[in-house]
Amino acid sequence: MVVPTPSLAAHTPVPGAYGLFPARSDEDAFIVDTWGELAPHAHAVALWGGLIFAAGMLADYLLVQPLTSWPLLLLVRAMVLAVGLRLAWVTRRASPADPRGLRIWMPLFQLALLMGQRAVVQLHGSASSYQAIAAVMACLIIFTYAPMVRPLQLWMMPAWVALASLQMLSLLPTPPRTVLLFVMILSFVNIVGWQLATHNNRSQRNAWLDRRRLQWEVAERVSAEQNLRHLFEVSPVPLMLAGQRRGRLLHLNQAALDLLDPRRLLPDPSQLSAEDFYADAQTGHMLTRALAHHEAFGPVDMRIRDSSRRLLDVMVSARKLRYGGRRAVLASLVEITHRKRQEHELRRLAHTDPLTALHNRRGFFLRAEQARRQCAPAPLALLALDVDLFKSINDNHGHAVGDLVLQQLAGRLAAVLREQDLLARIGGEEFAALLPGMDTAQAMEAAERLRRAVCDHALRCQGLRLQLSVSIGVALIDGPHDDIDGALARADEAMYRAKQAGRNCVELQGPAAAAATEPVSRVAGASTLAG
Repeated sequence: MVVPTPSLAAHTPVPGAYGLFPARSDEDAFIVDTWGELAPHAHAVALWGGLIFAAGMLADYLLVQPLTSWPLLLLVRAMVLAVGLRLAWVTRRASPADPRGLRIWMPLFQLALLMGQRAVVQLHGSASSYQAIAAVMACLIIFTYAPMVRPLQLWMMPAWVALASLQMLSLLPTPPRTVLLFVMILSFVNIVGWQLATHNNRSQRNAWLDRRRLQWEVAERVSAEQNLRHLFEVSPVPLMLAGQRRGRLLHLNQAALDLLDPRRLLPDPSQLSAEDFYADAQTGHMLTRALAHHEAFGPVDMRIRDSSRRLLDVMVSARKLRYGGRRAVLASLVEITHRKRQEHELRRLAHTDPLTALHNRRGFFLRAEQARRQCAPAPLALLALDVDLFKSINDNHGHAVGDLVLQQLAGRLAAVLREQDLLARIGGEEFAALLPGMDTAQAMEAAERLRRAVCDHALRCQGLRLQLSVSIGVALIDGPHDDIDGALARADEAMYRAKQAGRNCVELQGPAAAAATEPVSRVAGASTLAG
């Protein structure tokens, strides 16, 4: 049982501008109390981040020619790995809470990782696309997953973006347009990441303060049921008291009633049990197992339903105690539905093309891989589509018209495809489509329908009548070991053959496949000539 102390009641820290406590002692107390939550995050970031960075040695060996820079690259990667392993050791599962070690080694590892990445770029002599993607992913992971325990960690990322931009402008042969794009993307990631990190810091520390305050007040009033009821009624945090054995509700405070029964549909909540509010049976099993082995648990995120069956996301903390001579569980519920929606929206935006609202390249590969696993062993076809002479539209009519053309074209392609087909914009004027359950002949027919839907009907944009055409490459997913990358590469090759054949036509992957489906190819070619 927690014994209340005057210092706990008199001193209530408040998170500062960065979501951190201004006083070092408060931060240390927070880290010690939540070590079981912070340490696994730091351990995973350090261990896997260091190993993945070190694994880049293979890319260094294959890409760097001559190999004079290989020893320096090896040294850089080894140093980052060493710092990561040190942080992983400090935050290992069996380690005691070490606020000082986390405060020292977490920023050092971030600094080593970021500076190491810039050193690798410099030694490679160019800022390649995969290195830019790695930079974006590193920023996202550090902001959203790595524990933030010092303000320096937040400022480290913007400073690193400025350093990277200067490096590309002054030391690397990088076009200014590429540098500008890099700065825009990384600036957006930093702004969003800063907000998320600050919000997470403040939420974690406020939840910790709520738990401390709740522990103190429960320990102060646990001997008197009336005082416990008073605590329930005045607390702004939704509180639920339930029997430990069967989970029957013993009491809900006003905030909990407002959360779980906003329309007052429940005549007597005490006739219900906590299980009546679980979103699924798995949630109940998880809570039962946690309480069976621990006196307290949380905070954990879970989903519940209110009296009108509306789903809510909440952060739950619970502790076992005795109430009225019976074993009971006291739980606090902090609604985080808005935060979860924001996180979901960020994930959706990461996989959506903002211009056409189709899947972008990342979202396409994710959904296509899922479809490949679900569709097996049924046939699966992939189309690569490119708008012919699209550059002339931008040059003659401006990029605004070009954007409208892409939007209308996306709608026209989607209208031709089936509901189960997957359409994405994977490049400037390049689209891809995944067609489940289609063999070669059916895929060629579908591609021909798409081609005709574009070339037979002109688009009208801002008073202009624009006649377009597309070149299409068709590839099949061949067996369970074939992947989407390989199929898309084959479809791209076929699409480029269509370009070379005069554009506005459909080509099938590879000569062997074309020969195997010669009747279908001839029909497609005839219709192309007729168009």
